[in-house]
Amino acid sequence: MRDLIFFVVFSIFQLSCVTWGFHLTRGFEMHIVNGFPNNSNPLTCHCQSKDTDFGYHFLLVDEEFKWKFHANLIGKTLYFCHFYWGNLDKSVDVFNDNKRFPICDDDNYFRVGKCYWLVTNDGFYSCKYKCRSNHPADWNVVYYWD
Repeated sequence: MRDLIFFVVFSIFQLSCVTWGFHLTRGFEMHIVNGFPNNSNPLTCHCQSKDTDFGYHFLLVDEEFKWKFHANLIGKTLYFCHFYWGNLDKSVDVFNDNKRFPICDDDNYFRVGKCYWLVTNDGFYSCKYKCRSNHPADWNVVYYWD
């Protein structure tokens, strides 16, 4: 009888997770924005984690690539992207649960944390909240192309 009760409760919990999107960990939404000057060649980005490969994306000026995810239970979530533009290329961690960058709005656990990256010819900028423009002066530099 105890096994039957456990099975029913577990099934209801699983159904609620699927139906209402309940997760035990924090949700995030990642935004990668092409901030290169007008008439520039597309920015190529290839983003992935250990388990998910988003493939190659070719972003025109002011276009963005975005995805949603949940941090894993043990705090080891890592997403990284390799960026290519002309003769420049660089691989960067865009989300690392071990050293949470100041790029994600994570003030409220119950709200989806939003993470913004602006990639320009100068480097890689972040903004904790949706910035007013794609102008780097409104953002904080995190990486340079080197």
